[in-house]
Amino acid sequence: MRVLFTTWASGAHLVPMVPLARALIGAGHQVRVAVPSECAAAVARAGLVPVQICALPAAVVRAPDAARRPRGIWPADWPVRPAALTPEQHGVLRAFGDRQVRIAEAMAQGLVAFARCWQPELVVHDASAYAGTVAAGALGVPAVGQLWGSAAVLRLDRQRLEGPPLPGYARLMRRYGADPEREPDLWLDPCPPSLALPSRARRLPVRFVWHDGSSPQDGPASRGGPASRGGSSSRGGSPTRGGSTPYDGSPSSPETPSPYGGRRALSHPARRVVARGGPRRSGPVRVCAAWEDTGGPPDAVRAALRVAEARGVEVVRVGSAADGQPPAGPLHRVLPGCRALLHQGGGAAVLAAAIAGVPQLVVAPRLEHQLNGARLARVGAGMYLPADALDGTRRGARAAGARLALDLFALLEQPSYATAAHALRRETLGMPGPDEAVMAVTRLTDPGP
Repeated sequence: MRVLFTTWASGAHLVPMVPLARALIGAGHQVRVAVPSECAAAVARAGLVPVQICALPAAVVRAPDAARRPRGIWPADWPVRPAALTPEQHGVLRAFGDRQVRIAEAMAQGLVAFARCWQPELVVHDASAYAGTVAAGALGVPAVGQLWGSAAVLRLDRQRLEGPPLPGYARLMRRYGADPEREPDLWLDPCPPSLALPSRARRLPVRFVWHDGSSPQDGPASRGGPASRGGSSSRGGSPTRGGSTPYDGSPSSPETPSPYGGRRALSHPARRVVARGGPRRSGPVRVCAAWEDTGGPPDAVRAALRVAEARGVEVVRVGSAADGQPPAGPLHRVLPGCRALLHQGGGAAVLAAAIAGVPQLVVAPRLEHQLNGARLARVGAGMYLPADALDGTRRGARAAGARLALDLFALLEQPSYATAAHALRRETLGMPGPDEAVMAVTRLTDPGP
């Protein structure tokens, strides 16, 4: 069987698709990955065959101004309660949806042309690559939407999330002879059920399998080398350890509610606290800081990490959180040696920490990140706050960093967070894997009697 994959971006959009593509190839099927030219190299590094269908202008991809810093309080379950949103909030969602429609318009001609030539029997597209549904509709073949770790199936292609298709999307579908009401036949969802919001969509839970940008034939060196085994790096990205005495992880004072979700400890961030009469923990306490945005984490997050290091916590930096140093290795290889993860709430990082059984502190700059953080706090596996709640001034960043450090210490000190994170790990590992997904998607093309 020929299966056509498509996405408009690499990174977090491509990563969840790679295990299914590899599993399909292992089962004897043919796979092609149709992407904008900017993504072709990442597809090839994954050991898959890229097909370049267009180039996406930066103006098309850039996030709309209305959506960069959405104001107001959003309900924690806003994707399933669109009626609770204000007109301004619906405007933010409409701006996001219109951007994805513009991306689909830029991709559709090349994607449909290749699909009509290659004649795939199934199209698998990332959840925000609406051109995939267009191509499947044009060919009359099943479409499968691949989610990337969001707590919700976000239908930004629809007016007010659950209404008719956006006008631009409906026009695009009709241009290629497809029904504007066409839905993906199945959604593959790596989000653990306890974090996922309910949806009427047909979803198949599929265990997240990390893809770190290397092909199956690559050796260990291409997957992080020594750094991937111990959280330190021989290439200059070793954990930074502050202070001369290790943080012992002992409770520091009674807990109080945190305004960001979860609980907060009241310890002074610069003071080393020893549990009276309790056993000392052996070895260092290590936490991971990971950031996806190229500009790196906010100043308050950097300040919190400095406070943690002053308390003797070892901080492993991944992504742009490395602050100019070589990162300590792929996130999924670093996390097993860590006791907490501080990050911005992207789906891949949430799922990597869930698999590792690590509590999470989410400082969320965008709506989907806030949604993921709120769901983690709800099950007790972490805390979160919107990045907009941080004071951007120099003095304010120091104070906010001290408060963030308290939250981080609470994740380390209060056993309930580790217990909830381990429960999330068991749930995640119990989900079906890519091989089961292969059977499910191939049945769409031959449903039988």
